[in-house]
Amino acid sequence: MSEVGAGSEFERRVGLFVGPRWEQSYRKKFAQFFADASFVPTWNWSAAFFTEYWFLYRKMYLWFAVFFFLPTFVLQWLWGDALTLEAVMAPENGRLRLLVLSVQASTRLAAGGIANYLLFRRASTAVRVLDAQPMPAEQSLELLRRLGGTNLKITLLLVGVFVAMTLLQFLAQGAP
Repeated sequence: MSEVGAGSEFERRVGLFVGPRWEQSYRKKFAQFFADASFVPTWNWSAAFFTEYWFLYRKMYLWFAVFFFLPTFVLQWLWGDALTLEAVMAPENGRLRLLVLSVQASTRLAAGGIANYLLFRRASTAVRVLDAQPMPAEQSLELLRRLGGTNLKITLLLVGVFVAMTLLQFLAQGAP
């Protein structure tokens, strides 16, 4: 593989992995990572607002699971076994609502600050692994496109499932 800088073959392949938003967004955000691949916090508004869904959309399934389940585990650890929807909604549990808000805000801040770096690491790893494989260039580029990019279908499906589950919970609470 050739150099790892602006305009290099490596950067072009990372851009191919990232997909259509490469030129308008990610090329600029990844510039510092090409110079030095160590972690530097950068900001990603989409990851901050739509945390777990952004990771799912970007095919980063392990990080989706981390950002989806970790806040619940942290809340269980901090509050204990009494953490239920009824407990959160009880008027006397203002501190619990503040705790939930704090954990959610911390999660979103963390996601917004590390998302670009995690995507860069995933893209650069995919490029390096595929470069080490004995396959034709066209096949390697096609595999790079399929591994990267986005997955809108599964993201919309999961959002739909969560909306349906939330509606069912509210309907079940209102039923006598």
